[in-house]
Amino acid sequence: MRLSACCFVFFLAFSLAAQPGGEYNAIANRLAEYGRQTMAWNVEGLLDLTDPQLFEIVPREVLVHQFNNLQSDENITIKVTDFTVDRIGEIVSSRGVDYAPVDFHHGISFHLVSAKYCEPDNLQRVVRMLEKNYGKVTVDRTRNILKVTTRKSMFAIRRKENAPWYFVEYRPENASMIDLLVPAAVREMSN
Repeated sequence: MRLSACCFVFFLAFSLAAQPGGEYNAIANRLAEYGRQTMAWNVEGLLDLTDPQLFEIVPREVLVHQFNNLQSDENITIKVTDFTVDRIGEIVSSRGVDYAPVDFHHGISFHLVSAKYCEPDNLQRVVRMLEKNYGKVTVDRTRNILKVTTRKSMFAIRRKENAPWYFVEYRPENASMIDLLVPAAVREMSN
């Protein structure tokens, strides 16, 4: 009886995973981890969830250095909040690789810990810079915190059947790199 119950549970789990929604659940679960790693600012954890083929174009060590530089200004503390997936698009297969477009957003809080950064001229310069990159900036002058919401797009990529899903963000400045990782036909279908 116990063996048949275990077999039934295994069969049920396998059947659910094989359903079309199972693929979306797999992407959603990996995205949840991506969100946790983003909010914790765990660079190694984020890169573990990044499409490994990216590292053939840009060495992992270079990306680690770039990510760490984002948090290197001792005058500003940066915190990522409220990671939210807005959409997981249709899964498209091309040459044995599965792709799904993903739209998400999250908040970023910039706590200005330096009195110099809080001076009106410097604060205004920082706000303008953030507005250029993120749009609307909310300023809490009493706590010296600037808040923005950033909306992003990326692709979920699975390079082998039953392999885990990985991610690569899409931004206009990295479009040529995305061209190497995601076929044009797939990118066009995802719009």
